[in-house]
Amino acid sequence: MPSEKKRERTIRDIEYGYDLFNISKQFLETEKQREVYKTMRKIFGVDPLLGTDPQMYRRGGFRQSKRKAEFMKMAHQIAVERGIPMYNRAVGIPLGQRALEPYLISGTDTLVDFDDLHHVNNAAIQQMVDDMKRTVILNLDIPHRVLQVRAGKEITPETVNLYLETIQHTMAGGAVAQEHMAEINPGLTKDAYAKVITGDDEIRDMLDKRFYINIDSLFHPSRAEQLKRAIGDTMFLVVRVPTIAVRMADGGVVYRWAAMQSTMAFVSAYRLTGESIISDLAFAAKSAQLIQMGERTWFARARAQNEPGGFPFGFVADFMQCERDLEAKPFLTAIGEDLDEGRKYLYAMAEGGGMSAVLFEQYWLSFYMSGGIGFSTTVAAAGYCGNVLEEFVESLTEMLHKYTKNVKRIPPKWETIRWFVDLTIQYGMESYEKFPALTEFHWGGAHRISMIGNLAASVAGLLTGSATLGLMSMHYAIGLLMKEGWLRTGWAGQEVQDHVGSPYTGSCRIEEGVVAELRGMNYPVASFTAGHGGGYCAAAMGSMAGRGAAFSTSPVVKVAFADPHLVFDFKHPRLAIAKAALRQFRPAGERDLIIGIK
Repeated sequence: MPSEKKRERTIRDIEYGYDLFNISKQFLETEKQREVYKTMRKIFGVDPLLGTDPQMYRRGGFRQSKRKAEFMKMAHQIAVERGIPMYNRAVGIPLGQRALEPYLISGTDTLVDFDDLHHVNNAAIQQMVDDMKRTVILNLDIPHRVLQVRAGKEITPETVNLYLETIQHTMAGGAVAQEHMAEINPGLTKDAYAKVITGDDEIRDMLDKRFYINIDSLFHPSRAEQLKRAIGDTMFLVVRVPTIAVRMADGGVVYRWAAMQSTMAFVSAYRLTGESIISDLAFAAKSAQLIQMGERTWFARARAQNEPGGFPFGFVADFMQCERDLEAKPFLTAIGEDLDEGRKYLYAMAEGGGMSAVLFEQYWLSFYMSGGIGFSTTVAAAGYCGNVLEEFVESLTEMLHKYTKNVKRIPPKWETIRWFVDLTIQYGMESYEKFPALTEFHWGGAHRISMIGNLAASVAGLLTGSATLGLMSMHYAIGLLMKEGWLRTGWAGQEVQDHVGSPYTGSCRIEEGVVAELRGMNYPVASFTAGHGGGYCAAAMGSMAGRGAAFSTSPVVKVAFADPHLVFDFKHPRLAIAKAALRQFRPAGERDLIIGIK
């Protein structure tokens, strides 16, 4: 037997000879096959596994960005014309010491300048939010009942279609009841219209096909069946107020515009007189089963209805249309039966997740709450750029398929789901540690907690069908595992809302919690830090897919945003944003028609 001294020396030699870096070289060829390696190489033009940047300080400064060079030239011209300095890269921190890399829009081959993803520079992002804000849904059964009972009017398919034709005129700013009324140039309001949603085929068949949203043609048959059954024989009217209205006012104008124009259409179509009946119709339009996209935010924020801060997370999941061609069956069934089929559900989640990140991280927190700074653009872009989320999804799909095969149901219990959540978080954290280029691409803590927290929320929701467990998993990922693994998750206590959010997940007290799908960014804890908005929506959307449901919160809202006449494409949001970055997207609400000066 070796002496005690010799044995001790051998152990010490082994301990200090354990070189993790050299051991990792054995796996480098495998890591180079990953999509994230290929994408980061395309973006940075160097080996993503390098730990140093040989071109640091030698990249040409801000001029390496084509867009920033254009900004400087344009700003100089403006400063000369107006006599006041403006944008000037000679002030502030020097830019371009590190790579000002282009951004690859996930799911496409489109590389764009990062500045073109700022919400002020991207017309599609603006239109996405405008289309949400300018939508309101009225109930048509109640006003028609008022017409029958209070005015003694006969309701027929002809009168309903006449009303629907008339409201297209009034919604665009046309007058119907008086002469000498100022009207709006229809070129400014060409995106204004109204369409009916109903789940009853007989009612639908009585309507002019121009005036309804055809559920059967827009959704997978299994989803269409669910939606029609949930909506029933009620007639809802989806109203799109013109974009220019929400540009000039705010979301609060939408239901008022809709109520006014709907009432005037009733007055004209049914030849009404008398203030009492008209006031009843106006009340029905403004208050009776009215569905707004967002509630008022609290007083300190002073926002009206239909503003992003008041959108419930479940409604945002219903705005997303990425999954509507897939069969409505529980995710466990899909992933267990067919790996490729299960992958489609996860890719749909990834597509929709980018949209929710833009809406809340970039538009609400960065623009409304912080005043328009550009930082949150990078947090939001993490969710839909670089194929990073897709790469994570690809590996997670295989793992979930392997471990859930022949599993029909996973109980919505924390002790059951925690192992899957741990697996997801560990995979994400290790990926950042393996690829320095990925860490540079997602250079802030908010970026990484957003990605990994969203994944954790999605996986828990998908496997259990519970949005509550999705929220719990997001808070657990950020506030505990990532905090312990990386010591800090971002600036100023990035995970503060996760420590509070964990116990609040199971609460239904007003300022602590409520049903997960009915929460929004107006919920107090959600306002603390960036990087969480996408995770809240991921929990709602993931649980919807986990249950095999055709909608998250409202079947009417889900159908309303499947409408092909919307300006923004809610089925392919990343493609729309990419087109806008390439200056190929045409928004609504422009004022060129009334500008004569060139």
